[in-house]
Amino acid sequence: MGRVIRAQHKGVGSVFKAHTYHRKGLARFRSLNFGERNGYLKSVVTDVIYDLGRDTPLARVVFRHPFRYRKQKELFVAAEGMYTRQFVYCGSFKIEVQEA
Repeated sequence: MGRVIRAQHKGVGSVFKAHTYHRKGLARFRSLNFGERNGYLKSVVTDVIYDLGRDTPLARVVFRHPFRYRKQKELFVAAEGMYTRQFVYCGSFKIEVQEA
């Protein structure tokens, strides 16, 4: 029989295992409540952090809770040009065009 040459050994791989130990959290959109469906919420970017599990940075955004006296912290995928202490508006915007 012959032997297995070195190039054939290099081709043999195992199942890819994602390194999830140092991840910062789950990046997701907010679920819209009544205030966001009919208006918008103003929030502040408190930190832009690097997540080891993805290529893009994450933005830590703080919202005021619409009904209770507390703050909600969310993780979003940071858009290009996003910086700390920037205002972010979440919700539906109704733009009215007025003709002169």
